[in-house]
Amino acid sequence: MSDDIRQIRNDLDRVRQDIDSINRVQVISNSGAILEDIKRIVGKSKQMVAALFLTKDWIGSRELAERLKINQANLDKVVNGLVENGLLYREKKGKAVYYKRATRLDLVNFEKRAEFTETFQSWESS
Repeated sequence: MSDDIRQIRNDLDRVRQDIDSINRVQVISNSGAILEDIKRIVGKSKQMVAALFLTKDWIGSRELAERLKINQANLDKVVNGLVENGLLYREKKGKAVYYKRATRLDLVNFEKRAEFTETFQSWESS
């Protein structure tokens, strides 16, 4: 029985790896469209861009609100559009809520794109 479970887990790991590989190829081949989507979704919102920069790793809602320099009650106004459009993951753990940007942003070098880094730097200095 334990050998069967181990084999099933190994099979699931291989399937996950294959899906990840397929997703990476799709993202890289569609990077231009993905970048345009990001621009369309964030519009002129410096806070949305900042939220994407600050969520490279999982971050709690309270810390994210603090780093964005907004009241936690207003955080949804910044992140909901990002979550709804698949740019930001939201995960609940008990009563806490955590955020992390979608992997595809890293695959298209989001942090190295001048249009986003300039917006982020402008937000930081304001």
